[in-house]
Amino acid sequence: MSIVVAQAPVAYSLMTSASGTSAQVIQVSSTGTSAGLTAGAFTLVSPSSNLLNGRLFNVTVTGWIKAHGATQTVAPGLQILPWNTTVAGGPTASGTATFTPVASGTLTAGTFYNFNISQDFFGDASTNTLTCKAPTVYAAGSSISIVSTASAQTVAFASASQTEPINGVNNTTDYPLASFAVSFTNSVSDTVETIQLTQFSLQVI
Repeated sequence: MSIVVAQAPVAYSLMTSASGTSAQVIQVSSTGTSAGLTAGAFTLVSPSSNLLNGRLFNVTVTGWIKAHGATQTVAPGLQILPWNTTVAGGPTASGTATFTPVASGTLTAGTFYNFNISQDFFGDASTNTLTCKAPTVYAAGSSISIVSTASAQTVAFASASQTEPINGVNNTTDYPLASFAVSFTNSVSDTVETIQLTQFSLQVI
């Protein structure tokens, strides 16, 4: 059985200002906020945590970038935000990189480049962890070799609250396991950079 989720509507992802050289997370565009999305990091919410217990699943990201800097390189990355049920039932404010991003080759100003990230994860409720497998990353026409992958991430699997045997409505408690966000790291500050996602999905394998 394969379950695919893609709650993040990729038409509303955008980064048109990317000043600085630290990792920056793609944001929800103004069109997205006008359509009712929450302003801030553009995130993909996982299925319910118990659905991912003992399951291998994949997160896939594709998109494009228009380069501007003459000596610019970019390092696409993926961040995880463990679901936090104590703060408005949503993800925490800051994410953790699921692998150490590696820079692409030098880009040509004014040129469009595609990129892709594909990474597998394994959920384990017995340890409340999410194992990050080695990802496949592609940018600017070349495969990028990733050397360092994040250690197992602490997450919170929901525990059932329903009494046994069930009497009436099944009221087991469940919530998403995590949210994911896409990051970019520039070698030089680029205040007119344009990035767009074309796919951001999670598939239970």
